[in-house]
Amino acid sequence: MSAATYGSENFYSVASNRGASLQRPFQVFIITGDFLLILLSYFVASVVYQSLMGAAPELEISIGAGLIVGVVFVAIAYFQGVYDNHRLLSAMWQLRKVVVIWVVSLTILAVAAFLLKSTANLSRGTIILFAFTGVVALGAHRLVWRFGLASTFTKGRLIDRKVVLLSLRSLDFTSSRFKDLHKNGFDVVRHFVLGTPGDRDDVAWDRQIQDVIRQSRATDADEYLLAIDWDELPMLQKLSQHLRVVPQPIRLLPDFPIADLVSRPFLPVSGTIAIEIQRPPLSVLERAQKRCLDIGVASFALLMLAPLILTAAILIKLDSPGSVIFRQSRRGFNGKPFEIWKFRSMCVSENGHTVTQATRQDARVTRVGRILRRTSIDELPQLWNVLRGEMSLVGPRPHALAHDNYYDQVIGNYVYRHHMKPGLTGWAQVNGFRGETPTIDLMEKRVEYDVWYVSNWSIWLDLKIMVRTASALMYQEAY
Repeated sequence: MSAATYGSENFYSVASNRGASLQRPFQVFIITGDFLLILLSYFVASVVYQSLMGAAPELEISIGAGLIVGVVFVAIAYFQGVYDNHRLLSAMWQLRKVVVIWVVSLTILAVAAFLLKSTANLSRGTIILFAFTGVVALGAHRLVWRFGLASTFTKGRLIDRKVVLLSLRSLDFTSSRFKDLHKNGFDVVRHFVLGTPGDRDDVAWDRQIQDVIRQSRATDADEYLLAIDWDELPMLQKLSQHLRVVPQPIRLLPDFPIADLVSRPFLPVSGTIAIEIQRPPLSVLERAQKRCLDIGVASFALLMLAPLILTAAILIKLDSPGSVIFRQSRRGFNGKPFEIWKFRSMCVSENGHTVTQATRQDARVTRVGRILRRTSIDELPQLWNVLRGEMSLVGPRPHALAHDNYYDQVIGNYVYRHHMKPGLTGWAQVNGFRGETPTIDLMEKRVEYDVWYVSNWSIWLDLKIMVRTASALMYQEAY
């Protein structure tokens, strides 16, 4: 087995645990830094605002409110894994968590002030300024972590973790998996290739394991990693019995068939643990987040792009006979049909059992339509579908009913696309699967990206896709 059989993200994240790679004093130092920054941010916000208002700052109130937010933030962040060693180098993950936990902490402060009837003692201006200065300070603190922990000195002094790697076959140490290990502070000091017990007699195999343990002790390794197939259960059980003599932790890395499973959430079910194969529908709060984003951005876009939309409508009417808006039946969430709106860019309006995809240099595309399709302006009327709740800004792109009926028969997981509202743009589109899909292979790849989006949705992923879409529209052309 090559190193490619191990998932790159799971390869090192499963091998690490809370505080394992970091020395405990350093973790405490980071937590203390967050707490002090929150106190300082509130004090600075109070001083600045009160100075602007011409009043003397009240130090006791500033410290008291800052203490509440600081304790709440640090506690939530700790239990959310923000200070876990393998999360410290993930700057974007850290920033996302900081924003969410910061909003929750400020909300708890407001509730506490209301219950204690002390809202009159808190200045609205100070709170607003504190909300801004605090999140900036915490974000900057994480950027310092990112650069500091990535330095050679830090890796060598603080997060260096010597590991002994055991496998059944030689592994490629130049692969991205080993680069990920090294990047996250894991130093593979020894690599032993073990034979299975069936390859030789049990006595010889036992001697080999004892020799591995003896050599490993000389390296002062911090832990053992096992890159062994999970279906080698008898051999793993036998190996674990031998490794009980060492005091270091022993961790089994997921192989390719298992990597996807162990990356999914683990949930308690009837006194045992179950793996979530398919995530449930979006919760009420998640749907509210997505809907608020859709309404806010779609309304703003329609307002700002009104001149462009009006100009496009006039040009379509002058260029060729027919309606300005093209309506076609599509399937939305849970397969519910709706009519999608687009600017008419072709001289035909297919909406039956047979719909032919547009191709490059398609003769059916009008002169104005070619410009509209190249710039994706023809999709702008779908903002109305978004406001009506039939579509979302981000989601799997809806296909014509004729295409839905066909691909639903030939692609096994095609139906998963209907677990989410269709979108103007999607994860597949920003990863290069945009426009015509002339082969089944291309459509299967697009569906693979759509299913991943449905299974891994978050409001941050939507924002990321929207930013990447805006960037792509500046440099790419559709047809």
